[in-house]
Amino acid sequence: MRTLRAIINNSRGEKPYINAEKYPFGVSRGKYAIPEGGRREIVLSIEQIWEIEDYQTENVTLATARDIFVFMFYCNGLNFGDLCRLRYENIDVSNNEIVFQRKKTLRKTAKPTFIYVPILPPMIEIINRQGNKDQDGYIFPFLNDIEPTDSNERKIINAMRLSLDQINTSLKQIANELGLDPDLSTSYTRNSYITHLTSELLVNPIVVRKMVGHSTRKDVTAGYVKLTAKKRREINMKLLNPEKRYTAINSGRVISQ
Repeated sequence: MRTLRAIINNSRGEKPYINAEKYPFGVSRGKYAIPEGGRREIVLSIEQIWEIEDYQTENVTLATARDIFVFMFYCNGLNFGDLCRLRYENIDVSNNEIVFQRKKTLRKTAKPTFIYVPILPPMIEIINRQGNKDQDGYIFPFLNDIEPTDSNERKIINAMRLSLDQINTSLKQIANELGLDPDLSTSYTRNSYITHLTSELLVNPIVVRKMVGHSTRKDVTAGYVKLTAKKRREINMKLLNPEKRYTAINSGRVISQ
């Protein structure tokens, strides 16, 4: 029904398809109010995130899915497409952060919006296990041998889709073994990250929007909120399991020698 309403409304400045008297949509008597669509909550608690992080398996495919899911969560809930496009040049060694722009918003704003992600110990461990060892080009191997050019965009999208399908299939198997939501997918990482920061850690919503790259243009107060690398790290370090001992030393070294 929303599609039909959009077609009717889209007169493009010409004579409307239907005059105001016969317009069928609205809340007044005799009009049809389109019901609000129900959105399924796809969120895991921080304890459930830790369960996935601690999941042990000898299956390489399942281990990869586990690691990518956990990395995406700790990496400010970035989406899979942005993860695939991460390159070693996105690592700011001086601040021990990953700095990137979301592909979704790259060409939509005149002023570039960068996301700054503190590199936490589990992220170092995952790069050591799953990343390209030569530290040249992409961090993860999903797009190896595909240059990041506009002419290769179709190849990039197809490669990402194939990898994502396999990872999401594996995540459902992991969820089944752990007794988690059977529809588990990489989509849960972003929603879980945002929900935990806002609802459990009570981080200011403006700060959260800056952390994940959501627009703050319409919020005047947002212009006064400045996040330092120290503050970003302080926020994300609170996501770590306090009972887990990480083998990676948080020193800025990404790939073990």
